[in-house]
Amino acid sequence: MTMENKETFHKRLEPYLSPSEQLDIRLAYCLAKFGHRAQLRKELTEGKPTRYFEHVRRVAIVLMDDMKITERDMIIAALLHDAIEDTDDLTPELIQHSFGIQVVSMVRILSKVPKEGYHERLVNCKNWRALTIKACDRLDNLRSLMVPGTTIEFQKRQIAETKEKYFPLFDQLIDLCPDNYRTNIRVVRDEIRRLIERYSGEYRDWE
Repeated sequence: MTMENKETFHKRLEPYLSPSEQLDIRLAYCLAKFGHRAQLRKELTEGKPTRYFEHVRRVAIVLMDDMKITERDMIIAALLHDAIEDTDDLTPELIQHSFGIQVVSMVRILSKVPKEGYHERLVNCKNWRALTIKACDRLDNLRSLMVPGTTIEFQKRQIAETKEKYFPLFDQLIDLCPDNYRTNIRVVRDEIRRLIERYSGEYRDWE
């Protein structure tokens, strides 16, 4: 899995966004890195736990590279999609103050706060931008599902949850999204389906 850095990430944005928009994304990038600074992922990179920030950065990269979406608000929401749920410092108030109502609305939709009723909120929200980021999030989780550090139990849970809850949700997303984004969003949805088909019944025991 390719490791990025700050400059390779921001280089993507130069042809598309104004200097002010790029500065907003740089701020979100720094805040996400700070907020998740002490957190680690399940997967290992070269035998060592992967820092959590790599995940939120990869989600934003899926949005830009796979879906070809370079909207300022969506990139910021992708970087901060776990901020309310997993950090103490990046509150809804701080996110709204820094980036506006649309960004904080997406991040709140994507946050499991409260955990109860989370999937139902996603189904009912009809916010194609938030659902698009959720598809990027699920794709990154699946791309890193079968690497060292994950357990068979975790793999089975992710696969079952994707089939039961996210296949229908991402089909709904295809109907909700604008026509100009539909082809690339469909590509991501279809990759999610292909990964699940490939993984089903082929769990990997790293213990």
